[in-house]
Amino acid sequence: MLLDQLGNFISDLATLMTPTNLALQFLGMGLGVIVGALPGLGATLGIALLTPVTFAVPTEYAIAVTMSLYIGVMFGGSISAILINIPGTGSAVATLFDGYPLAKKGLAANAIMVSRWTSAVGTIYGLFAFLLLAPLLGMMAVNFASPEYFWLGIMGVYVCGSFSSPEMPVKGWIGGLIGVLIAFIGIEDIQGVQRFTFGRPELLGGVELIPAMMGFFGIPAIISALSVGRTVTTEDMGKKDVPILRYLWKENYHIFRWSMIGVWIGALPGVGENVAAFLAYADAKKHHPDGPKFGTGVYAGVAAPETANNSAIGGAVLPMLTLGVPGSPPAAVLLGMLMLHGLHPGPMLMNDHPEIIPQIGATILIGTILTVVVGAILTKPMVHLLKIRQEILMAIVAVMVVIGSYSMKTSIFDVQIMLLFGVIGYFCDKLDYNPAPIVVGMILGSIIDFNLRRTLIVNAGSLVGFFNRPFSIALICLILLSMVGPVLKKIRKPKVRT
Repeated sequence: MLLDQLGNFISDLATLMTPTNLALQFLGMGLGVIVGALPGLGATLGIALLTPVTFAVPTEYAIAVTMSLYIGVMFGGSISAILINIPGTGSAVATLFDGYPLAKKGLAANAIMVSRWTSAVGTIYGLFAFLLLAPLLGMMAVNFASPEYFWLGIMGVYVCGSFSSPEMPVKGWIGGLIGVLIAFIGIEDIQGVQRFTFGRPELLGGVELIPAMMGFFGIPAIISALSVGRTVTTEDMGKKDVPILRYLWKENYHIFRWSMIGVWIGALPGVGENVAAFLAYADAKKHHPDGPKFGTGVYAGVAAPETANNSAIGGAVLPMLTLGVPGSPPAAVLLGMLMLHGLHPGPMLMNDHPEIIPQIGATILIGTILTVVVGAILTKPMVHLLKIRQEILMAIVAVMVVIGSYSMKTSIFDVQIMLLFGVIGYFCDKLDYNPAPIVVGMILGSIIDFNLRRTLIVNAGSLVGFFNRPFSIALICLILLSMVGPVLKKIRKPKVRT
């Protein structure tokens, strides 16, 4: 199976080397770098804005442009973090700790070059993990039945809630529960009963994911950017004097380590690239020889988060395609985009559309090469673009959010949905509350609801069906371990004597 997957990957790679596809990936990468570098936008909003545009094009073109944008955003966030001390994405917050001090030393060009190349290497490692694990996870998922999907959904909501609010996990769990309740809106799948539609026919099909995502992430970004009203001053680029290939070879062990952290965190439901970047930075600070110097302008402080957030892409896409459970908010929007094109990520995707996984893998590889090329081309122009007044930029984004929401079904109701979730997202932003658990709950809610009731029906109302299958028991054990682990860690932690 793995050899077949590799053969399909090489075949798809050759097929995608067409002028049209390469042009689309070049365009997607350029948009991604720009969206990533402009503070407040990010991969989730970027993919959401692009999704309505891709609706009328072939699926392979839609995948090419959105995946390239996804990869480009992860690198683009480091440009503004290094040059103006303002992270373009959430994951780039960890990058600015050492990136901006490097820029103040006149080493911005070196820092951006290290960011660009380690982003590419991290994406490659994420691609290897994706191609290696996708067939194995797909074979396991084929044996999943309703009980396993119920527990998988529960685990996704729980893990996402825990990681999104580590200081108070109950906040994340409540957000996940809210998302699950939102997923109940519409006609339920087994008996066709209307739930929470309030007599509105527009709600019979449930809440549309893309307009909701645009509201969640677009409206708060617009309001936040307009309220800051900052004056942007950029540091000088300086000269490139780091032999990058020698640097990558010297740091190969650490880069591999940070990549594996990114893949692992990326594969956890709804956690995403931000957490991966911070964990890799913390790991580098603890284990890298330059760790004690972190925060003063160290190249490893840029390489660690940039490697991890890009390798997390492969990890995030892996469970999204094979299990139908997105590993990050951007992967959640990608899932919605694939569904708009008639694809249904999950265990049967590899049987119904075996070409999709190697095609996405080939797209990621081409996108990795373009990261280095397009990133080098756009870095200097981004210095000028970052000085655009926020009022002008956010006005353009606001128009795109409204048009994108309307164009999904040419429905004003979807625009109203976008505005409603924009209000919710605004209050989440003001309360410093991560909306990721709500998003994951919206996606997993229908999975939890359908498989809960289906298991109960099959087992005549008995709960035994949830506990009598090997994969169900394995998932339950994972959930219990994730609950008990932090408690044991606190118990083992020695108390400081005063």
